[in-house]
Amino acid sequence: MRYIMAAVVAVLLLSGCTEAANDKGTPTVDSNAMNSPTAKQEGKNCNNKADIDYASVLKFNGITYSQNYRSDINNLVKGSNIGKIQYRMSGNACLGYIMQDGDATLLREGTELYEVKGYASSARLWAGDFLYEATDNPKAKTINDLLDIAGKIKTVRFVNGNDGITHLKDFTPEAAARFAEEYPKLAYVPFNKMYKESKGLAGGDYWIQIELMDGSTMETIYRFKYAAFTPAGYATPELASLVEEQRKRVYAK
Repeated sequence: MRYIMAAVVAVLLLSGCTEAANDKGTPTVDSNAMNSPTAKQEGKNCNNKADIDYASVLKFNGITYSQNYRSDINNLVKGSNIGKIQYRMSGNACLGYIMQDGDATLLREGTELYEVKGYASSARLWAGDFLYEATDNPKAKTINDLLDIAGKIKTVRFVNGNDGITHLKDFTPEAAARFAEEYPKLAYVPFNKMYKESKGLAGGDYWIQIELMDGSTMETIYRFKYAAFTPAGYATPELASLVEEQRKRVYAK
């Protein structure tokens, strides 16, 4: 389940570590580090540069975004230019540095950031020609605040967690419509909080792909033991029952 592990690492990076320019310190995978005023920040001459295999993450306007590698982006359009990457962490950051606005793990300094037309910039960004989606937003109250998908969901399906691509089973049209109505309304739960509450995100994992009206897609991991979506909230009893009913259809002959 390498993609699931990559997703977990990505969220850890998003919520607890950042990269810096040559005059900044190194990142640390400390889930509480982002909000710690005493976090260690060594200078550019540090002797212990971070040796980390980064997920592709950036931070902008207080929001952490992760690259969406698998979505069809052919129908997505660039909007206004809203900024650029100021610092690349990979190869530069020292241990103890806390990710700042304008930092990216892998993107080159100077990479231009653009709105994605039809979406709030707090939910989706173009970074050059790559699509990034919000995974942590301290101001979000609901999943829709994080992802801006209310009224935009076309269908929902289970996909293979080993590749994140292979379709297993679409939700029925009625179930997809109910999911589309209820999922965006769920209360947003930050990753670190959910990680603690679910004992390290233990429990049966299933990947759900959400296809939007423009043909782009995003994934959420659903953990049945805790009725928890990553991202980024707990299902209501009604939504948990719906997802369970649809899960059983994957195995029905």
